[in-house]
Amino acid sequence: MMTGIDDCYISGKGCMTTLGNFAKASYDVISNIYSYLTIFTRSPYQKFTDHLVKTHTSISVHRTQAP
Repeated sequence: MMTGIDDCYISGKGCMTTLGNFAKASYDVISNIYSYLTIFTRSPYQKFTDHLVKTHTSISVHRTQAP
């Protein structure tokens, strides 16, 4: 994981003139590494969908008009 951060620092040494550009480049590198390392995880929505379908039932509500 530290390889990506080191590569970003080395390659960005001469062309990253502002702190904002360097921060954005560092964030992009870290997010790409993180997404690469966690590619096989399921999102919370996928994880609990089956449970919610099995345990919750739909309730029909009849509304009456106000007089």
